[in-house]
Amino acid sequence: MDLPRIYCHRFDSPIGPLHIAVSRHGELLRIGMTEEHDWPEPVVIEQNKFACGEVEYQLTQYFRGERTRFDLPLQLQGTPFQQAVWERLRRLPYGSTITYGELALKIGNRWAARAVGGAVARNPVPIIVPCHRVVPKTGGIGAYALHSIPDGSGAASKRFLLDLEAPDTQPSGSASADTEPTQPAADSIAG
Repeated sequence: MDLPRIYCHRFDSPIGPLHIAVSRHGELLRIGMTEEHDWPEPVVIEQNKFACGEVEYQLTQYFRGERTRFDLPLQLQGTPFQQAVWERLRRLPYGSTITYGELALKIGNRWAARAVGGAVARNPVPIIVPCHRVVPKTGGIGAYALHSIPDGSGAASKRFLLDLEAPDTQPSGSASADTEPTQPAADSIAG
């Protein structure tokens, strides 16, 4: 029996090493802050920079401030609720933020802020599905990749991403017209 093959590559980013995983069909499966991942089924892992090249290319453009939207095929494994949260996050404009409660409202369940937080925390492709744009209602920026950044530098990584997307640093006309405006960038939130 042939096991599914997953191609992996380590990308050194401004927020630290990112571990990219794509399917043999080029679908992005995961971007992690560590190499470890429990795949739901047995797989063959192969280090292959070229298979992950488009993901690295688009991330490099993003970190340079040259890209505000990603155009990558995704294969995200999650519950229907998680999928709904991640899909809604993908529509959040570059340079904006939203609270967990507002995101719960946008997916049609105003009482699900805590569950939204759980789905955001389990996002398998941070940055691409911009979970860093979700902030607490109480102010500040909140945690980021709490369970996957071993040295606890998640808040610094989240601050870097929010600052990168801050309105005064983004290229003109970067927010897409087909997305809804939300709260202003995190820099203007008390915290």
